[in-house]
Formats: sequence, C-alpha cells, structure tokens
Amino acid sequence: MMSAQLQQQQQPNGIVPSVATPPMPPPPEVKSDTPAPPETAIPNEQGAAAAALRNRALESNSPYVRRHAETPVAWQLLDADTLALAKAVNRPIFMHTGFHACHYCRLTTQDSFQNHSVAQILNESFVPVIVDREERPDLDTIYQNYSQATIATGGWPLNLLFTPDLYPIFGGTYWPGPGTEHARAGPNTSGGNGEEEKPSDFLGILKKLRQFWLEQEDRCRREAVEGLAQLQAFAAEGTFGASNSSTAPAAARHAGASLASSPIHHFAASCMRSNGDLGLSAIPASESDLDIDVLEEAVAKIAKAFDPANCGFGTPKFPTPARLSFLLRLAEFPSVVRDVVGQNEVEHATHMAVGTLRNIRDRGLRDHAGAGFMRYSQTSDWSMPHFEKMVGDNALLLGVYLDAMLASLKTTGKDDDPEFADVVIELADYLINPLICLESGGFVTSEAADSFYRRGDQHVREGAYYLWTRREFDVVVGGDASDGEHASAVAAAHWNVLEHGNVARNQDPHDEFINQNVLCIVKDVGELSRQFGIPVPEVKRIISSAKEKLKAYREKERVRPAIDDKIVVSVNGMVIAVLARTAAAVPGMDRERSDKYLAAAKKAATFLKEKLWARADDSRQASLYRFFYNGPSKTRAFADDYAFLIEGVLDLYEATLEEEWLTWAKELQDTQTALFYDHPQPGATPSPRRSYSGGFYSTEAAALSPTILRLKDGMDTTQPSTNAVSAINLFRLGALLDDKDQTAALALVAQAHETINAFEAEILQYPWLFGSLLAGVVTARLGVREYHVVAGQVDKSAIYRSPRAEARALIQFS
Repeated sequence: MMSAQLQQQQQPNGIVPSVATPPMPPPPEVKSDTPAPPETAIPNEQGAAAAALRNRALESNSPYVRRHAETPVAWQLLDADTLALAKAVNRPIFMHTGFHACHYCRLTTQDSFQNHSVAQILNESFVPVIVDREERPDLDTIYQNYSQATIATGGWPLNLLFTPDLYPIFGGTYWPGPGTEHARAGPNTSGGNGEEEKPSDFLGILKKLRQFWLEQEDRCRREAVEGLAQLQAFAAEGTFGASNSSTAPAAARHAGASLASSPIHHFAASCMRSNGDLGLSAIPASESDLDIDVLEEAVAKIAKAFDPANCGFGTPKFPTPARLSFLLRLAEFPSVVRDVVGQNEVEHATHMAVGTLRNIRDRGLRDHAGAGFMRYSQTSDWSMPHFEKMVGDNALLLGVYLDAMLASLKTTGKDDDPEFADVVIELADYLINPLICLESGGFVTSEAADSFYRRGDQHVREGAYYLWTRREFDVVVGGDASDGEHASAVAAAHWNVLEHGNVARNQDPHDEFINQNVLCIVKDVGELSRQFGIPVPEVKRIISSAKEKLKAYREKERVRPAIDDKIVVSVNGMVIAVLARTAAAVPGMDRERSDKYLAAAKKAATFLKEKLWARADDSRQASLYRFFYNGPSKTRAFADDYAFLIEGVLDLYEATLEEEWLTWAKELQDTQTALFYDHPQPGATPSPRRSYSGGFYSTEAAALSPTILRLKDGMDTTQPSTNAVSAINLFRLGALLDDKDQTAALALVAQAHETINAFEAEILQYPWLFGSLLAGVVTARLGVREYHVVAGQVDKSAIYRSPRAEARALIQFS
C-alpha cells in the first residue's frame, strides 16, 4: 500500500526477512471470542490526559526504552494503567517498537522523538507507548504479521496505531523525521513552527492519523475489530494440525487480502505513498506422522529461490542460518533420506549452503578488521551491510560454520586447516571476548550499527567504525617502512578498497558514504600472488599484517559502537549451545581455546540459573525471566527462551557429562510444557487462545488484553523456529532419560511427535519454510541417533566430529 518512493526509503531499514506467513483459516470461534467494540466512546478529556501523561521510560528494565526518557515524548509502558488511561481519554494508542542496535530506530529517536512538534502531537492527541522488541518478541511477531498483511513489508522501527482498547488500526515502518534529508521528497505543506512538513514524514503522517481518528472514529473501531479477526486467520500457524490442510490456503489468502484492502489501508496508501556404526534408537512413528518425502519438495523449492550468481536467497540478503543448516544436514541424514531426496539434489543442497557461507565469509557482512558478522546485506552481492551485529545471529552462524568445517574434515580426512576453521575460531573468540561475554557471566545482545567516526565527534554515523577511505587505509596499512605502498596496494586489491569508495551510488541516496569503502574480499591470495608477482606466503603475511594494523588503529582512534548489554535468555541459550559444541569439537586443533569456550558456556548457564530462574515452591509455578539488566526483568520468559536455553543446557551436558545440566534441562522442559504447551484434546472446542492441537504457543495463556493474539512459531526466519528447537529438545531428552525414567521418556517423545504434527497442514503446503521442523520429521520417522559412552572413557571430540543431522544424544553408562 506504500508508494514506490517511500518503499525505497523503507527498504534499507531494519527489514525482516521476506518469508511469507503460510496462510491458515481462522479458528472456529474466532469471531465469538473477539471482544466487541464499546458502544459509546468516552469523551476526550484533554486536561486530564495532559496531567496524566508523564514520561515513564525509566520504569522499564530495557536500556532501549530507558534511553527515551531523555526525549520530550511522554512515553508510556504497555500495561493496565496505560490501557485504562487510553480508554478514559478516548485517544488512540501510538506504539513504537524498536531495538538498541538498529540504525533506523536511532534515526527515528533523533529526528522525530526529539522533535518538539512530533512530541507535542503525540502527547496531546495519542497515548504514546514504547516497546523494546527484544523484551517483547511476542508483540513484535504479532504486529510484524499485521504489517506484512496490510502493507506487505515489515521491519524496525515498527510504528502502529491502535484503538484505546488495543485493536490495531494502522502500521508502518520507518518514517523520516520532519525537515531531514530523508524527508526531502514530495510536495511541501505548512508544517507550523517554521518547519517544512511532508505528507510522508513522521509529523505529516501523525497529523493525518489524528484527523482520521477524529473524523471517522466509529469506522476505525469497526474495521479494527474485523481486522483483528482477519489477522488471527492470517497468523494462525500451528493451530489446526492436519485436519484443515485442504481448505487452509484459500481461507487465509482471503484474510490477508481483506486486511490489505480495508478502507483504513487505502488511507494508509494516500498517507504514505555420527559414528554411523552406532545406529539409531528405536522411537516409533505413528501412521499420522509426516513422511520424509516432504523434504524432496522443500529442497526443490529452495533451489528455485537460490541466487546462482551471488548465492543466498532474495534481496536484501539475510544469512538465514536455519535454512543453511537444513541444506547441510541433508548430506548427513541416513541414506534412506538421501535416497528419497535424490543424491544430485543433496549435492546441490550442499553446494548452495557452502557457496552462501563462502560469500558471507568473504563479502561485506564480515568484519574483516575484527570479528563477527553484520545482520544482513542490502545488496544481492553481499557487498553493502546493515552494520548492526546481533549476538544471536553470530551464534547461529557459528553453528553452521562449525557444521561446514566438520563436513570438510569428513570429506578430506585431514585435520590440518579444514575449510572454515578460521571462521569458526574467529567467531568463537568473538563471542567470548570481554565486550560480548561479561565478567559476571552471560552474553550481551548486540552492537549498534551507528558510532562516532573519530573521538570527539558530535554525531554518530551508520557504519562509521567499519568504513575506510582509501587515503586512511593507505596511511594505516602502508605506514610501516618494511611494507610501505606495496603492502597497501596488495591489501587494497584484496579488500576492494577504491580511491572514490566502493559503495554503489544507488546504495547511498543521501550521500552518507561518499569515498567510503566496505572491506570485501574480491581477490584471493592466489590471484594477488599472480597480479603482484610475489609468493603466496608473502601475500598471506601482508594480509595478516594489514588486518592487525587496521584493527589496532580502529581500536585506538575510533569509538566502538554502543553495546546493548542486557542478557537475554534466548540469545544466551544459542551462545551456550554453540560454544559447548565448538569446545567439544576443536580440542585437537586448540586445547586452550576449547577450554575457554567451555568455561564461558558454563559460566553463562550458571549465571542464568542463579539470576533468572525461579524454582517452583508451594506458592508459585517455576519460571524464567526474559533478561537481566541491573537485575532480572519484570517480563517473564517466552517459549523461545526456554527452547534455546534447553538446547544450550543439553549441549553443555553432553560436552561435560555433568548431571546437573541434564537435571536442569528436564526442569526447564517441564516448565515450558506447563506454561506454553497446547495439549491435544480430541473433541475440545478450539478458541484463539487454545486450539488443542499440540505444539508450543509463544506466550502464556494470560494476556494484558484479549486483543493480543496467542501465536505458535513453526516457520524458520533468521533463526530456527521455537517449535522446531523444542521438538528436537524433547526427542533428545527422551533418549537421555530412557534408562532413568522410561515413563517420562515416552511422554517426552510423544510430545515431540505432537509438536511436529501440529504444523502438518502448513508443512504439507509450504515445506520449504519449515526446514528446522523437517529435521524433526526425520527424527520422528527414523529415531534419535544415539552415542553410547562409558563414563570417564570417552573422547567427546570424536562424537562431535560429525555435523548435525537428525536429533542425537550422548548417553552415558556407568
């Protein structure tokens, strides 16, 4: 519904991966369970509202929210008091969702929320609410679905308008601040206070939204209620199992179309223009389980979407570690799976994954002068990154690079210098460096995209820490008398550092990257050796020396991007898992590093257990809290926190064989099941908050408002889905506990089957979107790959020398 011009402005923002939500029909009782709008509106009481509205940002635990205490907007938190206030004064709620590392979120704060005209209209005509997407991933997922359904895009910041009782009316992503360079498009109108105002800038959009509410409130309310029911249908993933697979797609396409064609959204348009011999355990599959032939269609569809020239999928290009992991696993699954998919197809899947990993390694997403990867590339050739570094993304990428390295070891049979070993060590070292791995225990969330270019600068810039002019590059690399201009020329040819910069003009519409270079490997050492007539070892020395010089200069002269140092459970679970796996896999390569990785994983797990885990007692259910920042958050953990932490604790158990971790994993699993599991009950009447079809909801049943939907997560995005990780956890726990408590083990395995089957309808329609769950399908059909070891007599590195495939379990016997 946006104009092409504004879409171009929005595309470089914190965009979400373009993975369509599989459409599904609404639950049978969705309309009857949806609250009706109030019959009469409460009169607007401007004076009471003005007195009530004060900036509450400092009441939040989130550092992203707290930094907005310095803005003139009277931010509210999403709680019962705010909803009561909105109803009392009969104002629409304006909700801003963002996160600390995001460039466009910072621009919005700087250019719009610090703008007094914007603040005035938000404070006087709306109830402004601010949300950290990393504190409330449930809200972010719901309303990203809404944004995708109504304006066919999503990302951050996400700005939404709601009725006072929290029915969504309108959504959008980045809106440029009034009077800024980003807003200089379209005709001018009088902005008041001497400012220029554009119809598509933040101030212009707010004025039109205010006018629309004041003039057509009844219509807003009516269509918002209808839209919520349609949103429930659009986002009803995992609530039907197999029973409605034939009718689901058409019903949901209609739901999505209805949202997009609503008159409210016509207004939006005008406004915005193994050790194989150890075998497999016998876990029975039921006749109703999905069969492994569903993998064949998934691979075929993924292959059609593959970019053969640049590798990866789509533009902008996300690393999509979950998809790459699925492609790599195909070669490691038992032969029966490879026979079904086809040997040529399996080889092509490996080619797609490895080719993509090479481009991610070599091109602009990698911090070549330091370590770690940026979140995504704006260009199809991976050359122009969005510069924030997300710790969870880097953990997931490390897991895929580790699998690719281990596959290389299996193929070559050589332990010396396997492909991707340098990336594995570099990434693992990045995750345990003191900036990311806190002394107290636990891992931070992200590094921001923006920073000061030089010490003493007054304004931050996107990518400033990572960009180089050719002149600066030559001074830093060529300043050593022993290397001089020759070294600078070799290194510049290696990383494509050009006199006038290497950022394409169409990627710099506001002249922010003039003469700047993103380091990208365009010539390998062999090509450089031939071009400059010097031996390969000398080329390697020059490149290594150049990297160290650039790193040292950057650390001395530039200001590192700000770090969001809240310790989020799900992110920490991902890091714990991959560090435990890496520690177990690399001791033959580097015993000292292996010990450091394992120590960091154990310290983080201990921190989470001590600071964020509350065991059950007579008065309360056991629970986790979402994050730690100067104390535990007020927000309880979500299903993804439990899933990724259980995975991490299981990997930690298998890397150490220490029983405390297995015990805690079972406690966490029991709690996740109690709080989030949708127990199947044949014949029960489904509702929007319980469908009785299996699988884990993302949130607990209770909610601040019945308008906040309860969703299940089965599709992969940049990370594997919560239900896919949970299903594998259940299979692993079942195998690990089989000798200790067979009844509990069987119940866990049955729950794993139910979790996968909850998504049968969607998987059959769109299998390529559910790669991580397909690994669960293989396990459901063929069983857990078990490794039986005798306590104290096992070299775990030998077990971890195989890449991941179906679920596996290291079972210890005394």
